[in-house]
Amino acid sequence: MRRLPPLGALRAFEAAAQHLSFTRAAAELYVTQAAISHQIRQLEDWLGFRLFERRGHALKLTAKGEAYLPELAGALDRIAEATLRLMEPDARPLRITVLPSFASRWLVPRLEAFRVLHPDIDVRLDSSADVWTFATERFDLGIRSGLGKWTGVKADLIARETLSPVCSPTLADGPPAIRVPADLRHVRCCTTRRARRGGTGATRRE
Repeated sequence: MRRLPPLGALRAFEAAAQHLSFTRAAAELYVTQAAISHQIRQLEDWLGFRLFERRGHALKLTAKGEAYLPELAGALDRIAEATLRLMEPDARPLRITVLPSFASRWLVPRLEAFRVLHPDIDVRLDSSADVWTFATERFDLGIRSGLGKWTGVKADLIARETLSPVCSPTLADGPPAIRVPADLRHVRCCTTRRARRGGTGATRRE
């Protein structure tokens, strides 16, 4: 007899490990953050060792967690692929990959209404910032932010967005005050931890 951990706990671990976030894992699996935390605890108790290191709000895989993730992800992918090959084409789920912010703020709140209108369509949602190439059959469609010039995919514009620079009120009030773009010559842009995730920091020039 195979000695296997609970499947739900394994899925929770894979999602949390991929995102390094219980919140994003919860959005991907349509459960609460508390449910993800409980399932991770259950899996760690079952295994007898820690999979994550929790330092405040930061989440990091332990050495054993890092070793476990690729093996587990590969096994779950093979189970999913084997299952899809056996299913009738019209019974296969609609697999969508979207940006985490778009998923949490727009798509997920509307999924229940979609299910009411289309109960026969099983939607599987993946929350990721990666640009998927569709080289395999893992996803049917993706929603990303960009110019749409991605190799090997057909891209359609569904909405436009406006990006605006922002700064703290203290920096804007100065001295020197920042009122127009030209005033930025008085500050020095710097790379911050947030900037490496897509933002920009600025400091006053002494």
